[in-house]
Amino acid sequence: MQRNFITVLTLLLIGAGVWFTARNRPAGSADAAATPEDAIQAMLDASRRGDARAYLDCFTDAMRPQLDATRQQMSEIRFREYLTESQAPVMGVATTRLADAGPGRARCEVEFILRDKNQRQTVELKQEGGRWRIEAMSQAVYAKPPIPYGTKVFEEPKAKTNALPSRVPPNVKG
Repeated sequence: MQRNFITVLTLLLIGAGVWFTARNRPAGSADAAATPEDAIQAMLDASRRGDARAYLDCFTDAMRPQLDATRQQMSEIRFREYLTESQAPVMGVATTRLADAGPGRARCEVEFILRDKNQRQTVELKQEGGRWRIEAMSQAVYAKPPIPYGTKVFEEPKAKTNALPSRVPPNVKG
C-alpha cells in the first residue's frame, strides 16, 4: 500500500514539474527560430542528433520535398546516419549575416571549421509562419586554412634544468 502511494506521489510530482516547465516557457520557443541564426543552429543541432523530422522542419515548404525524397531514397536509418556523420568532423561553426535580401528574407554565410579545411556555404532564409526557415543553400566551397586547426599559437617555454654548467674546476687537471 505504501509503495503504491509513493509511486503515485512520484508520478504526480513529475507531472507537476513538466506542467510547470511548459507553462513558464515563452510561447513558441520550442520550435520557433526567432532569427535566421537560430534557424541555422536548429538545423545543425537536429543534424548532430540525427533527428530527421526536426532537420526537415528547418527548411521551407519549397525545399522540404526534395530533402524528404532523398531521405526516402536513402532509407530513414541511413539518412539519420548521414546527418550525424556530416557533423562529426566539424570542430566549430561561424555564422555571418550578409545583407538582407528584403523583408522576411535573410542571407547568411556559414563557415564550418574542420581539422584540415574550412567549408563555406551561403544560406538563404525566409520567414514562414512566424519562424525562419532555410530556403536555399549554395554548394560548399572548401579552403585550406593558413594555420590548421589545433596549431599551437605560442611556443611553450623550455623547461629549466638544475644541472650545473659542464666545465672543469680550475684545480683539476685533465
